[in-house]
Amino acid sequence: MSSPDHILPAVNRLDALFKETELENYYLSVQIGEKSFSYCVLDSISNKYIGVGELRMPVNKGPGDQEIRLPFESFFAKVVAALPVLRKRFKSCKVIWEGNKSTLVPEQLFREQEQQKILSFNIPLDQKDKVHHDRLTDFRIVNVYAIPEKVKEILTRTFGVDHLPHLSSVLIESIYQNYRELLVHPKVFLHVREHLFDLVIMDQFKLYYANTFEFRLPEDLAYFTIYVLEQLGFSQEKAEVVLMGKITRNTPLFNLIFKYLRRVEFVRRNPGYEYSFVFNEIPHHAYYPLLNLNQCGL
Repeated sequence: MSSPDHILPAVNRLDALFKETELENYYLSVQIGEKSFSYCVLDSISNKYIGVGELRMPVNKGPGDQEIRLPFESFFAKVVAALPVLRKRFKSCKVIWEGNKSTLVPEQLFREQEQQKILSFNIPLDQKDKVHHDRLTDFRIVNVYAIPEKVKEILTRTFGVDHLPHLSSVLIESIYQNYRELLVHPKVFLHVREHLFDLVIMDQFKLYYANTFEFRLPEDLAYFTIYVLEQLGFSQEKAEVVLMGKITRNTPLFNLIFKYLRRVEFVRRNPGYEYSFVFNEIPHHAYYPLLNLNQCGL
């Protein structure tokens, strides 16, 4: 069993052309949650992604099979110790918050002074939570979400950023940017994470549905997806499904999705950028929000 005091480097690839003396030419993108961290580096001169990495906290079980994990402060300190370059200044830095406390609100119903009340109506909040929002102007909706205040302070101090857009905001906006011309028919986007998945449906150039679900078994993901499609009146036989995130071919999860949703493909990598050879072993559908953050206006 791994010690809870150690994080696991799942991926850490940098092009040989990456130089710490040229950070003023690089854009750093970071995606972080309370127990997950990933990053990528874009060379602004060549418009090429030259690095990508991911660090994870191991899952450890205590008495009664209860999960033991490091406090965020300790986890993040170990991330920075493993990647000390993060403390240095890049040309630009953007940070995505990967939290599970968020809700979408029609723009006409949103009032910033009431955003905490709006979010707490749908999701229980802790005293440590501070509420923020992203405006998704293409759809006239607002994503209201919470970040623990201490976490926000640490990330602001480390990366010099004041606003941390929510993962679901980046996902929705980047899908629309990259698939806008193909949305004449309904498209279902499944973004798979660790025990979570984001379900986004767009149709006729509009956001039709967006939500995040917890799942433990492949059957859970398939059930929630099919249930939502049925409730919205979409045919699971005709639905065009685009997969991204932590899913690969010839796995129980992929096989189950393909069994019930026949028109399935993996998301395409954004052709607006070039990619170093270090991405050759990275699936094209991996790290989709992270690799598209720079084109979002969030």
